[in-house]
Amino acid sequence: MIRLQTYAAFSLLATTSAVYYAFSSREQFYPAMVYLSSSKICFVLLLNTGLVAMCTTWQLVKRIFLGTLREAEVEQLNKQSWREVVEILFAVTIFRQDFSVAFLTVVAALLLVKALHWLAQKRVDYIETTPSVPMLSHMRVVSFMVFLLAVDCIFLSRSLMPLIKNREASVAIFFSFEYMILATSTVSIFMKYVFYVSDMLMEGQWEKKAVYTFYLELISDLVHLSLYMLFFIAIFPNYGVPLHLIRELYETFSNFRIRVSDYVRYRKITSNMNECFPDATADELNVSDATCIICREEMTTAKKLLCGHLFHVHCLRSWLERQHTCPTCRAPIVPPDNGRTASAQQHGAQPGVQLAAGIGAPGSEGATSENVNRRQAKLEAAASAASLYGRSFAYPQQTP
Repeated sequence: MIRLQTYAAFSLLATTSAVYYAFSSREQFYPAMVYLSSSKICFVLLLNTGLVAMCTTWQLVKRIFLGTLREAEVEQLNKQSWREVVEILFAVTIFRQDFSVAFLTVVAALLLVKALHWLAQKRVDYIETTPSVPMLSHMRVVSFMVFLLAVDCIFLSRSLMPLIKNREASVAIFFSFEYMILATSTVSIFMKYVFYVSDMLMEGQWEKKAVYTFYLELISDLVHLSLYMLFFIAIFPNYGVPLHLIRELYETFSNFRIRVSDYVRYRKITSNMNECFPDATADELNVSDATCIICREEMTTAKKLLCGHLFHVHCLRSWLERQHTCPTCRAPIVPPDNGRTASAQQHGAQPGVQLAAGIGAPGSEGATSENVNRRQAKLEAAASAASLYGRSFAYPQQTP
């Protein structure tokens, strides 16, 4: 694969040769410009040079704000690029009457700006899961998001001006809604980063972080869904069904429906946690290791699930915002209809534990296998909890 620097050098050399030939053979400015605009070869060379200049600017911005990309970021960039190119091709078929060189230029700029947004989101996710991040990286990420928001606002204003001036449907609707989506995504990413920094300043003890993150994602999905529906309504009467929007609209609606369902289930469970999950007794805390697997801290008080596992009440509440299964054994956490029945089941026999013991009873080999499975389940649960809340890895508990 030819490197961008080599391709840019050959493109610049070819364009310079074409311009030199045009001015040397015509000897005047106007005839030379007519020749450059009418010659197909010269036109292709100039268009190619403009595309190379855009890619070079993109590489410069990436190098300034992000530096060298990680392997996961490169993989994400390649994966998203192919999907966006296919969607843009569908969009071109819808706006084929507006097809021009200026349209291709703005489409290429949109793809490059989208790629920067993908990298920003991936870099923020990486920072949130990294124990120690240099201050320079924080400064570059903040500057990068401010830069992206400014770019989104500039392109959005330039897309809205012809719509306001002409007051008729055009391809500017497509670019306006695209940059609205990008701007709201940038704000959402920045707010997640603010939540992370706030939690870091509190040494990982901000219990409301997951709550605010959950509401932020819910609002973000609602805003995106509303924008996609407005775009669909604006495009359909003038251009027909926007094929490139079908997948995005479906995915956004599915994500929003899942988040609303999770929110309703979360509110249902947490509204009566004292009735659904009784407090663990002192004997139960002594029998178990008395360590909450979510935050990896000792428990003096805890809530007991139907499966018999114990957790801090605030950790359990935060866990229920993202998951509705036990962090240890993955048993479903379903609020019972009768709190007395739940209490009797939890303080009495533990079906999940007895079943596990019954399975491991036939022989030592079965018991060893069961212990390994349970230990693996605990490790997976701890890794899942750490990925959600970033506590155990980013802020390990200090030993006295």
